[in-house]
Amino acid sequence: MKIRTATINDLRIIQELNHELCIKENKEFDSTIDPEYPFSKKGEQYFKFRLESNDSCALIVEDNDQAVGYLVGGLIEPMDYRTITHLAEVENMFIKDSMRSKGIGGDLVSMFEAWCKEKNVQRIRYVASAQNARAISFYKKQGCKETELVLEKELT
Repeated sequence: MKIRTATINDLRIIQELNHELCIKENKEFDSTIDPEYPFSKKGEQYFKFRLESNDSCALIVEDNDQAVGYLVGGLIEPMDYRTITHLAEVENMFIKDSMRSKGIGGDLVSMFEAWCKEKNVQRIRYVASAQNARAISFYKKQGCKETELVLEKELT
């Protein structure tokens, strides 16, 4: 098992892994998640930005030279009403089902947190679907606590 920094040459790998994440999120938690987003023009632009920007962290997990997971995040602007000045967010993270519960997620988070410390980040934001109890439990085990609750209402 190896975790390495992703480069622009890994764009397609990241898109494919994010596609798996979007399919899973769409089926299990939120039907408004577009499984084709990673291959859309906006999706490709987003991943290119995160792979090329110094304000971004992109990591790939490989097992026998096969990509089995990834994390993408970076610096984000805090809300105007917040007193913190340096905020980062894990924008998306995915590990293939067959590789879960092996400590990989914790390793990815630790590496992202180390990157954040180098960037003088004061707080890291993690977002998970409200119904994704497994992800929420994982993030709490990493030391996260709930700070906001976002509610949505579907209008028909």
